[in-house]
Amino acid sequence: MYFNFRMRIKTLLVISLLLFHLPLFSQLKEQILNNALVQIDTKDYNSAIVTLNQCLDKDNKYALAYFHRGYCYLMLNKPNVALVDFNQAILLNDLLIETYFNRGLAHQALKNFTFAEGDFNTYLKANPNDLKAYLNLAFLHEAMNDLESAIQDYTNYLKISPQSVEVLKYRALAYAQIDSVNKAIEDYNKCYVINNLDSTIWLLKGNVFYDAMRFKEAIESYSIAVLNSRGSREPLINRADAYAASSQFENAILDYQQLLRYEKYNPDFYFNSAFCYLQLNQPNDAIANFAKAIDNDYENLGQLLTLRGVAYNNLQMKTEACNDWQKAYALGYKEAATYQNNYCK
Repeated sequence: MYFNFRMRIKTLLVISLLLFHLPLFSQLKEQILNNALVQIDTKDYNSAIVTLNQCLDKDNKYALAYFHRGYCYLMLNKPNVALVDFNQAILLNDLLIETYFNRGLAHQALKNFTFAEGDFNTYLKANPNDLKAYLNLAFLHEAMNDLESAIQDYTNYLKISPQSVEVLKYRALAYAQIDSVNKAIEDYNKCYVINNLDSTIWLLKGNVFYDAMRFKEAIESYSIAVLNSRGSREPLINRADAYAASSQFENAILDYQQLLRYEKYNPDFYFNSAFCYLQLNQPNDAIANFAKAIDNDYENLGQLLTLRGVAYNNLQMKTEACNDWQKAYALGYKEAATYQNNYCK
């Protein structure tokens, strides 16, 4: 689909015809509209457009027909065409509040974010308890990089439905992006109270702590996630990285070795292990792991050769070190030149 999976499209049920103060139409025209709604219900949008055109041929001021045809165009990934129909529907009957929501989606798809925001707010004034509308508005504000407004949208949602783990996670992530680490953790803790079987909460908490360089707390959270991961590699990968980032290289190596038991051809795990061995002044182990990373097509070869050159140099193997640095520099890794100039004269 063209639209983000988070978006919620609303269409009107046949029974909704009784809810709007519209001019009375002939039984034939109502039947034509009902036929179109059946086609929409089966997602036969092209046929529905043809049927709705018949309605509009009989009465070109039929607001509901414009609304539903706009919806069809929206579902067919034609938001610019849908926008024309939604505008016409509102012009003819501004009490069709659903039209504002769907026009907001059309504007959002066209990146007319300010117009989309106005339409969503108009819709919410008439439907202040519509949870999915708050969610859509929050996602729009995130796309606008207005995280403060997005947080308020999530908060409005949670006032109505405070037990929503999904929305608590969204708000926590938004808090983390504006460096409100403690508020993010508070939301994740609420998630755990609601659903203590959700192991991803510990992973997400660990990520927040990691980004804040609070590595001890990150490792603690990742460790719980590892115990409850049910086969997921991500908590173990993140814990290994946190160990390395906090200079706990022995523990990092243990995690990378465990990961290599699961994925023995993963070049990143070999490279990361080699880096840790290098930091521990174990150049032979570093060189062995660098070689395995090369064998498994490690992507940044210039970086690898530069570091392997350092390991060779630590073993007083000047020729091998200088060869690696020369190759790294030829690959465009400019940091290798510093080592060449210092050690290869």
